[in-house]
Amino acid sequence: MPINKFAILVFGLSLSAMVWSQSLDTLITLQEVQVIAEKEQYLIGSKIETLDSVKLNSVLGGSLTEILNLYLPIYIKQDAGGLATIRFRGTSPNHTAILFNGININSLTLGHSNLSNIPIFLFDEVKIQYGSSSSLYGSDAIGGSIYLGNNPEWDKGYNVGVQQDIASFGSCFSGLKLGYSNKKVKYSIKLFYQKKRNNFPFLNTAVRDFEKNEFAVDTQKNAALSNYGVLQELYLKISDKMFYYLKLWYEDNWHQIQPNMSANYYGGSFKEIQNKHLRLISGFKYYSGKHKLTTDFGYINDYQLYDKNDEQLISTNSLIANLNYFNTRFLNGNLNTGVNYTHIKPDVYAYNGNIEESRIDIFSSYKRELIPRMSMALNLRESIVSDYKSQFSPSLGLDYLFVNSSNQTLHCKFSVSHSYKIPTFNDRYWYPNGNPDLLSEKGMNYEFNTKYEFTRNKNSFHIGLTGFLMEVDNWIQWVNLDIWRPRNIKKVQNKGIELHFENTVQISGYRLNSGINYSLTKAIEVKSYHNQSTSTGKQLIYTPRHIGNAFITLDYRKWYLLTTASYTGERFNESYKTLDGYFLLNTSLGKNFHFKKNIISVNFKVNNLLNKAYQNQELYAMPGRNYAVSIKYSITRLKFKQNEKD
Repeated sequence: MPINKFAILVFGLSLSAMVWSQSLDTLITLQEVQVIAEKEQYLIGSKIETLDSVKLNSVLGGSLTEILNLYLPIYIKQDAGGLATIRFRGTSPNHTAILFNGININSLTLGHSNLSNIPIFLFDEVKIQYGSSSSLYGSDAIGGSIYLGNNPEWDKGYNVGVQQDIASFGSCFSGLKLGYSNKKVKYSIKLFYQKKRNNFPFLNTAVRDFEKNEFAVDTQKNAALSNYGVLQELYLKISDKMFYYLKLWYEDNWHQIQPNMSANYYGGSFKEIQNKHLRLISGFKYYSGKHKLTTDFGYINDYQLYDKNDEQLISTNSLIANLNYFNTRFLNGNLNTGVNYTHIKPDVYAYNGNIEESRIDIFSSYKRELIPRMSMALNLRESIVSDYKSQFSPSLGLDYLFVNSSNQTLHCKFSVSHSYKIPTFNDRYWYPNGNPDLLSEKGMNYEFNTKYEFTRNKNSFHIGLTGFLMEVDNWIQWVNLDIWRPRNIKKVQNKGIELHFENTVQISGYRLNSGINYSLTKAIEVKSYHNQSTSTGKQLIYTPRHIGNAFITLDYRKWYLLTTASYTGERFNESYKTLDGYFLLNTSLGKNFHFKKNIISVNFKVNNLLNKAYQNQELYAMPGRNYAVSIKYSITRLKFKQNEKD
């Protein structure tokens, strides 16, 4: 399998390089058209937050974990090593869809993604959609969805970017970006390498020095990681009506499994995990007036090796084909209809037999204005899984524009949606513990949100308030009854409110951008399907009721200062003991140096400024105050004379 993956990797990069090199001398002036047809327009009534390139640059050497912790009230359960999973509105990690080019990249064996393995360096934009979106994106999208993307820019010439970060505890990040675009071709390649020793000191609350009557001071061991990867993207304007694209994303992620505090102090056997991911996607877009036709073809391979033991290989291969038809003037509205096909073949040491699965999704979305200032979107999806029960997931969204003037708007939105999660392959086929009789998890999501925006000159202000109610039935959990086995054991109700505020003011060369996010989530088990549950009526484990963050950025000429604060409230652990909440403060100072088309950025950052000793999960150490220095060099819009003549 590694040979096949390497061959595909070489083929993809070689094809891109050949097409690129053959296109440099042939420039055609074409009408500008949108390359990617976004389905986001059909999520009327849903709350969507966009993290643009300015915010992404603040953690450019970090992962998806850091950007969410900084700017959004979403809980990430993480250790200091290489594992981070999301709990969106109190749901499980398996209830959030992570989408690359519209394709879900969650592990088909585990059911979720490790956010620490998704580097922000590779992307220009991250969009976060709160609540259910199974009617658009299928399985997993119960609690929310995260979209990773890049925005192609045409006729920009050559672009080069280099980044080097050095940080405390043996951490470093190196990145390289190369790109070229003219009126016909857009090509980019991004490469990165990251490593961390994670040998930080900490107060070990699992070990007490009885002579001094205080906890032992310890140093973290066996929590190192090393990641590298490449993302290349090619866009071709074949004609003024047809586009072709090819994207290849490959990563190799290795990390030691961080021991808990007791094992770290007393020693023991320590393990490691290596993950490799290959995502190859290509497709065509055809535009003709009100009609738009898109096709996508993909191959995804996920590979995991535990503790270098070849007899414990976990791998999945997925072949994907999508067909979409769009009509922008259908019954006075917009229509999107199509079909998705996925064929999955796992190669897992703990599965019995030759397992394969096919999934077909048939969907249709329609959006139009019902009355002046009121828009509506209806989405329908039927998911058919071989040898399994099909799933139907409709959704309805409304958006009423109460205020619409030259400098202010007020939206009131409502949505109701049905969602589902197909049990993972491990849940169904892991021998001898798997349970092939599991039912799909099902969710109902109700959401009401308002958003007010005010702009004047270069100043802006917006505030949003959201209330949500979600119920998830047939919740799957591994329980120890006769043996450890997954079962549909409970029904969960999640409800809460979310507040978002952001303000931008520009005065006499100063630009001040500040924001606050807060979430109150009550997530409880309301019904148990077996008689051994002791958690009915209690807040779900590792689900803080209160979580919030704030940021303030001050720009003056070429200087910028960023300060962020975050609070994570109390949580229950697996034994339903309370884990203390914690408050973290970070700050960074930087300057940009401009030399014609060259830019050098220097940044100095202090994380955990107050040196807070805290635990994100019980008895796993997290680093105290630590430092990072980042240097970035970029040159943009570099064109040769032959291009300028065109």
